[in-house]
Amino acid sequence: MNKTLKGIIGGSALLAVLGGVLAVLKLTEKEPEPESSSEAEVIMLWHANSDDISKVTVEPADGKAYSAVRRMDQVETTDLNGSKITQDIANYYLTDYDDLPMDTTGIRLLATRAPELAAVDVILEHASDSDYARFGLDHPTRVTYEVDNADPIVFLIGDKTQVDSNYYLRMEGGDTVYTVESTAVDPFLKSAEDFLGTQVTPEPEDGEEIIVKSVRIERKDLDYDILLEYDESISESDRSGSMAQHVMTEPIYCLLSPDKSADATHGIYGLSANEVVTPHPTEADKKKCGLDDPFTTVTVKTGEGKTVTFTLGDTYETEDGETYYYGMLSTVNCIYGFSADATIYDDVVPSGISSKNILDLYVWDVSRLVCEGGGKKLEFDGEGSDASDFVLKLNGARYENTERYRQFYSFLLQTKAEDLIIEEIETPDESERLAALTVEKSDGTRSYQIDFYDAGGMKAYIAINGRITFRCRKSYVDTLLHNIEIFENDSEEFTTRW
Repeated sequence: MNKTLKGIIGGSALLAVLGGVLAVLKLTEKEPEPESSSEAEVIMLWHANSDDISKVTVEPADGKAYSAVRRMDQVETTDLNGSKITQDIANYYLTDYDDLPMDTTGIRLLATRAPELAAVDVILEHASDSDYARFGLDHPTRVTYEVDNADPIVFLIGDKTQVDSNYYLRMEGGDTVYTVESTAVDPFLKSAEDFLGTQVTPEPEDGEEIIVKSVRIERKDLDYDILLEYDESISESDRSGSMAQHVMTEPIYCLLSPDKSADATHGIYGLSANEVVTPHPTEADKKKCGLDDPFTTVTVKTGEGKTVTFTLGDTYETEDGETYYYGMLSTVNCIYGFSADATIYDDVVPSGISSKNILDLYVWDVSRLVCEGGGKKLEFDGEGSDASDFVLKLNGARYENTERYRQFYSFLLQTKAEDLIIEEIETPDESERLAALTVEKSDGTRSYQIDFYDAGGMKAYIAINGRITFRCRKSYVDTLLHNIEIFENDSEEFTTRW
């Protein structure tokens, strides 16, 4: 073999060895660092100004399509100087649901969450129909943006990726599969019901006075109705701030606690549900929820002469294990889910909203007061508007000590009912009466006949206008008899404890 051939063979062998070494080095070298975000290519899928999006249409893969349209609303706000100004704000409203409360903040996200969008990554170019199935793009959610002075933007949302929880997406008419961030497309994966509001009726404005003429509560677990009625004689009094403006007239007559009864008399105002169940229900939908034969029916007669009903049907269990009532307001064509805390009407009882007070008239509004007991009778007749001009008579004669009268009446105002009696109890004969009070308001709009009878067990019955309605401690009646006895002895103080 000549030297030249040997050199060629030797050189080839050396190159082979060097080639193997280079191959090993190539296989074992580190991957290049990813390009920084400033250097990476940004793939913009579309670009629009959110204010220019006039309509958004969502067509779910499985579900009912819906659209949201832009509407300019005037909103009162304040400028940097704190001055009130009115601004035009673009809000979006679901078509075909104009009669129902909506979550306008949530609906706006359909236009403002992704008016422009960049891809996270390019997954596959020139994809075929069979490829689309791998990414859920064979049965996508289709979204259309209608944009002012521009062509519509239409994109298709597929499945969620397994690694980073993004979503596969392609543009309609395109064949490239991208991934996009989940936050950008989350609003489009909701149903129309998800954008309906749970605030069934708006909250009253601060200082707004709402007149409710009556509220009747019918419930299957009660063998009586609860009827609450507006009392004009209370509402017209300039001293009624601490009194409820309604009284209970069924199943018994009694005064109401202002704090405890407000949710019963005005419960349909500011009514809030926990979830939307069925918008625009059919009669079959209502029957399925037990609303054709409701557990609770509340009939409200408003000050405008309208009648509104609120019904609670069957209960159901949510995915979170909560128990809700199906419920519906007659003025809102939607079935909602209400928790037990969302409304008082599912378990309200008379004792829960009644006042413990028997009397509520202001002392100078009383024109006649008769107190009887222990063989003694005090008959007061008065006329005036306050302590400075009140003219008082006792048993027909002028009585000057109006302060002592005021103190005695203050004691009467402390008469407290301890037990509310719903069942009918036969009123004892008048001869068994322990004490009695007759109270008449000066304008003639209200009067009370209050009688006390022995109820046994250190208790006394209280009858209002001939019906036994309450029980109280008999020691109070003993104290009442004592104060009646000593009234004309100005030197002796009234007893106020019992």
